[in-house]
Amino acid sequence: MSLTAREIADVVSELGPLVGARVDQVRVHAERALTLELFGAGGEARLLLSAEPDLTRLHVVARRPTAPETPFAFQAVLRRELEGARLAGIEAWPGDRVVALRFDRSAGPIRLVAELTGRHGNVFLVGDDGIIRASAGRNLSERRRLVRGQPYVPPTLPGGGEAAQARQRFTPVEGAPFPLSAAIDAEYRAREEERLVAEGRRRLREPVRAAIARAGRALVKLADEAARVPAAEGDRRAADLLKANLRLVRRGAREVTVTEWTEEGPREVRVAIDPALTPLANMERYYRRYRRIVDSAARVAARDAEVRTRIERLRALLAAIDAAALADLPRLEKDARKQGAGPRPAPAARRRDDEPAAPYRTFRSLAGLAILVGKGAAENDRLTVRVAKGNDVWLHARGHKGAHVVVRIEKGRPPDGETLLDAAHLAAHFSDARGEPQVDVAYTRAKYVKKPKGAAPGAVSYSQEKVIGLRIETARIERLLAEEEGEQAG
Repeated sequence: MSLTAREIADVVSELGPLVGARVDQVRVHAERALTLELFGAGGEARLLLSAEPDLTRLHVVARRPTAPETPFAFQAVLRRELEGARLAGIEAWPGDRVVALRFDRSAGPIRLVAELTGRHGNVFLVGDDGIIRASAGRNLSERRRLVRGQPYVPPTLPGGGEAAQARQRFTPVEGAPFPLSAAIDAEYRAREEERLVAEGRRRLREPVRAAIARAGRALVKLADEAARVPAAEGDRRAADLLKANLRLVRRGAREVTVTEWTEEGPREVRVAIDPALTPLANMERYYRRYRRIVDSAARVAARDAEVRTRIERLRALLAAIDAAALADLPRLEKDARKQGAGPRPAPAARRRDDEPAAPYRTFRSLAGLAILVGKGAAENDRLTVRVAKGNDVWLHARGHKGAHVVVRIEKGRPPDGETLLDAAHLAAHFSDARGEPQVDVAYTRAKYVKKPKGAAPGAVSYSQEKVIGLRIETARIERLLAEEEGEQAG
């Protein structure tokens, strides 16, 4: 929504008391929008000029707009030329959305011309000689050459001017120093709050939905793992049969036929065996597989309950976000981050060619924790020594050359089992052990990892480690690689 020529003229009429006020400060808060902080006989006032598309307007504002992260170059020029000057006059060009503000100063008169014309709007600083000194944005006119050092050429007024608006959109606020400005300011602040609420909800909603989806995929994987438990009884049965019939197993054979005694009587059973293993090793292999699956059953059940509770909490958080007011959003963002579902930090400024790239690749565990993987030997050193914090978890494939892996940990919060398994799989995958079915992965706190003086790149010593005997899950690695974040993933 932008002001019409009639509305701009009405605002200019009520700004008459500002003439003669001193410019105390100029702030450029968007590419084509600025505020003049004025002090005069009537006290302080903050005058906003905006040539931003769909937000073109002129009025006094009650609140100072938010400052940009990086100041605009136009601000430095305006501060040098206008601060300390006196506002000598404000004029709205009849029938058009152009306003000229004239200033008196010791260096000579100067004008600020605001073309509040919607999509092609702009603000120009024009000297007393009519030459453009600076502009808020680049020239958007195809008919006029509005650049620094060239004469300012006003726009051509369309035939007949702008038609009068059928109804009054703003009701002046009685008792306000600038009644029409107060009404316009309130309308735009309400619209801005609506926009901020919508953007804030969307910013929080997306990572929470993604976390719910990840948790849903975790439930599917846990269900698949739980479905393997009944099959473990077959491994125990095969191990018992081999134990009772080891003398019948011939080395190099791929199966052995044994007699199983059942309630219905004896029957012949074929048991598959690995020809590369001894009869005893085959038996132990069946028992080991049986114990591993049975032992994991309790872990799977506990993890399933944990994931379901997490989904309930995330869904409750999502409902709160959908109903949140602007003031509620910071608290909900903290809640989301505590649950590992917070929005990603705003992207950093674009890296210059001479700046080093990040020494790691970033992955995300099912619980939402960041897992950092060193890109090479030298990068491993930077990740471990400079990036990792003391309580972060550090992992490495034991006995193999490979990447250093770091799990970002919040203070006082240990990593969950699934995150540890995710990180261990990445340590194994990005090492010389890639492709092996089972890998030992050592892990410890980053504060227990030291870089010996004079050691080769990537070489470290560590203590107080624990070791995971990892049986590689291909599906887990595929899921992690598919969800890699950042430049490397692109």
